[in-house]
Amino acid sequence: MSGSLISSSKESYLKDLRKSIEDVLSSGWRVGIVVGGGQVARSYISQLRSLGVPESILDEIGIESTVLNAMAVAAALYPRSPINVPRNIRESLLEFQEGLVPVMGGLQPGHSTNAVAAILAETIGAKLIVNLLNGVAGVYTGDPRDPASRLISKATYDELENIVRDKASLAGTYELFDSVALAIVKRSSIKVRFADGSDPSVIYRILVKNEELGTLVG
Repeated sequence: MSGSLISSSKESYLKDLRKSIEDVLSSGWRVGIVVGGGQVARSYISQLRSLGVPESILDEIGIESTVLNAMAVAAALYPRSPINVPRNIRESLLEFQEGLVPVMGGLQPGHSTNAVAAILAETIGAKLIVNLLNGVAGVYTGDPRDPASRLISKATYDELENIVRDKASLAGTYELFDSVALAIVKRSSIKVRFADGSDPSVIYRILVKNEELGTLVG
């Protein structure tokens, strides 16, 4: 989940998210959640970068911002999710094995939360990552704000790699999907569906109703 969905969305977002997750779980699905840093992280990082703070430290600031967002999501889902946010993949696996919904943020400098989502999916044996974007319908041929860009309904891993190859990898700028995340989903054949998460019911619509929203990569 884009962190900006949590920190700057409508007031009822977490309530709606809880409802969607409850509906998904009651339909027999198992899920894990990874949350990005969003505007909270970017605000801190932008100010500190101007002061010359090293990127590795900015990454740490970003990670703690993701953990704050993850704690908010876990609190909304409690008791289905523990309030303590897992700080490594083994902790999240234990929670998943206990029938709970692990909610994670970032783990280590240099890795985006997309990479964490890929590692978590690989660890729990998930076959699909639903990548919830903020106000963007999926993967586009160019900048989504450019009227000339078109939404791509399906893409291969290699096609996605071509799209993200030149994206920045500085702290707070891991946009769309990064190379580490891509390498993990590719090696384990995990599909990724990019969709607009502005309405969290999209999770239910994709998983349970099997609606082909956004962009499917695989």
